[in-house]
Amino acid sequence: MLSSLKQNFLYPSKEFSPYPFWFWNDELSEEELERQMRAFKAKGVDGFVIHPRLGLPESIGYLTETYFHYVRFAVEKARELDMKVVLYDEGMYPSGSCHGNVVKENPAFASRGLVRRENPEMHPNETLVSKSTQNGKAYYYYECFSGGTIRGIHFGEDDGEAHAPASADLLNPQAVACFIRLTHEVYAQHIGEYFGSTVTAIFTDEPNILGRCAPQRMIPWTTGFLDDFKRQGGLEEELYDLFSENKSPAREKYNRAIYERLSTAYYKQIADWCSAHHLALTGHPEKSTDIGYLQYFGIPCQDIVWRYVAPENEKALCGEHSTMGKCSSDSARHRGKRRNGNECFGCCGALDDPYRFTQEDMKWYLDWLFVRGVNMIYPHAFYYSLRGKRKDERPPEVGMHSGFWEDYRRVTDYIKRMCSLLTDSVNQAQVAVLCGAQDLSWEIVKPLFENQIEFNYLEEELLPNCRVENGKLCLQNQAYSLVIADRAVPGYAQEILKRFQEQGGYVLDWQPETDWHQIETCIRRSYVFEPAARDLRCTCLKKDGVFLMILVNEGESEVNTVLQLENGSVAEVWDAWDGTMQPVDKPSTKWPICLKKGESRILILREV
Repeated sequence: MLSSLKQNFLYPSKEFSPYPFWFWNDELSEEELERQMRAFKAKGVDGFVIHPRLGLPESIGYLTETYFHYVRFAVEKARELDMKVVLYDEGMYPSGSCHGNVVKENPAFASRGLVRRENPEMHPNETLVSKSTQNGKAYYYYECFSGGTIRGIHFGEDDGEAHAPASADLLNPQAVACFIRLTHEVYAQHIGEYFGSTVTAIFTDEPNILGRCAPQRMIPWTTGFLDDFKRQGGLEEELYDLFSENKSPAREKYNRAIYERLSTAYYKQIADWCSAHHLALTGHPEKSTDIGYLQYFGIPCQDIVWRYVAPENEKALCGEHSTMGKCSSDSARHRGKRRNGNECFGCCGALDDPYRFTQEDMKWYLDWLFVRGVNMIYPHAFYYSLRGKRKDERPPEVGMHSGFWEDYRRVTDYIKRMCSLLTDSVNQAQVAVLCGAQDLSWEIVKPLFENQIEFNYLEEELLPNCRVENGKLCLQNQAYSLVIADRAVPGYAQEILKRFQEQGGYVLDWQPETDWHQIETCIRRSYVFEPAARDLRCTCLKKDGVFLMILVNEGESEVNTVLQLENGSVAEVWDAWDGTMQPVDKPSTKWPICLKKGESRILILREV
């Protein structure tokens, strides 16, 4: 088994190529499209996402015959070059409006929200949803159009500009059906014969219920949604609490109602269409913690943008965005999906210069993703053109216009090697951290990361799918000895955890003062690092019968420590960045670790 692992490491399949967002943002020509595609291919980029982007001229209107002339050319050329294509479902983002055409066809399909006022006067196009009294004051709740927009593909259609396309009502299944008919069905008419072969997936991008630029004192809503809220146990008098940013029982009921409505109206409807057309639904929800929606994706993803994740200020481990890597990978693990991805690098340039993004910066972000289990990379972005102000639209450019393009093959080889290793492997986590559909705790997992205790986020709604075997809580290929929860376990899941504990499993109610040493007493660790190395990230995997460890230095200083294995020893040391493999002459249960800033290593283990 090790021999095949080595062969795939040295010569990884095109399957594991990065799929860059290819910004179509200027006048297009067949000659230039082919030139760029051949340049991608020469650097080991074997696929791409066709992404119509700000700067595309109005002469190439969205989803027009002219537009599809170039789409078809790119797809046919991709087939000739043995490349794969992912389609992007909007012009430009967030997804769901077909560049405003959904609302153009039916103005009633515009995105909607709920506002609260003390004034009983009803404005045009408003509907009174409810009236209640709080603290002696009367409040009126009106459903209305949000006025939300999306970022369009032609100049003059950006945020706040006069021609920004109107966003659609994503909570309305009829509006979403219109979006599918105007977008997905039109792609099928033009290039459907390539679906499932050259064209592998459709990317949906951070659907936003209100749309962009909606009023701040408005919450997502749609016609008839009050009944959804009531089905979750909500009361009309509790509508008042929905306009507070504080957590409340009413807000929890509302969030659940939104989650269920958006799941069925948007994600499931699109996922079903993709499945029927032999395509994977890929892309990502709006929030970094939206793990529940990922169940509808064939390739679940998240996105690193705006340096929300970065080396500085503990942003690698702190805050909701620090959960996104595990969000997608753990959803995939527990729902039996081979791949999970990240749309990465967008607006992640240097703090003092957003255009500056080095090969070393890229490797840091890639390592951050890989050690968390992400095994598909969507670089944001390769620009078709940097002409004029196009270069200023969400830099940095990370493709053929980057400063390290000549050495880009090293990047693509690294991506392929790591994605190949991570695919069809099983991480050896003994700890499951319970989470909700839209709520992942970074506070619980920060000390686990810092002490190299592997964990996976486990959605509460998946607990009934788990089985208890020999004192382990099992789901798919994972087996957990410890479950950590910072919330009351829902009633439907209590029985499975009770059986788990009766067979010797541990359930820990986490509090802010919980010490990671309490966690160590509940698991049997097969390895530790001494001395402690807070910037060292580690994942232990089993693939093709081989145990291996991926080590990453996520910090700004050199990491020096010793790996102590309870059983077994280090057999080989691989470097995926250089493509080297070094056997170990003298096996030992203790192995010195020295990783400079930005370095990573793979250790092949004889036993664990």
